[in-house]
Amino acid sequence: MLPERLTWVDETNRDQHHFLEVADRCLFFGDFFGGRDWSAGHTNQLIRNYKRTPQEIAASIRARQLQYYKDQAVGEVAAALRKAFSAAAVEARTFVPIPTSKVRGDPDYCDRLERTLRLAFQGYNADLRPILRQTVSTEADHRSGRDRKSYQELLDITAVDAALSDPEPRAEIVLFDDVLTSGKHFRVAKTRILEVWPGRPILGMFIARCVHARD
Repeated sequence: MLPERLTWVDETNRDQHHFLEVADRCLFFGDFFGGRDWSAGHTNQLIRNYKRTPQEIAASIRARQLQYYKDQAVGEVAAALRKAFSAAAVEARTFVPIPTSKVRGDPDYCDRLERTLRLAFQGYNADLRPILRQTVSTEADHRSGRDRKSYQELLDITAVDAALSDPEPRAEIVLFDDVLTSGKHFRVAKTRILEVWPGRPILGMFIARCVHARD
């Protein structure tokens, strides 16, 4: 199971996520060991199942089993979030999933982040909105090797969905993603949010942070 206690990114580990700044407030549950498979521990197995793509599942002879494991991973993360945030804490915030690499309508689009939030906070007066979106599909960073989008390239294709920006978000916005690696996607998301709502407090919430062997 994921650790019940959330951990802050702080001066002991912030330099491992080089797009983060000192003022950034980010929390995570566990450590994901980059470059290693499921045998590296429960969090690695959880993330592996959580991030499986629709096409990857559909192409497998074990499709039903893989879908079961993915749904199980969504449920585990949702349960951890529900323990971490009281109803009052949820209802004081707007939760925004950081955009996935595929746009809606793409065969590999996955709504796992939004689905997790809805499952976690069902029954609460929660404000869960996919305010941010990519305007074109890209290859996910963890699958693209060295051909990753730069910060500026990613910023250029990330936008606030005007249709979902009214009413204004609540007092604090929580940006939710699965793995904190360099912090690039968080930085892009925070930049776009603050362009529309300057000064709004932002909290980053991650299932895990990526730890590389050199760390």
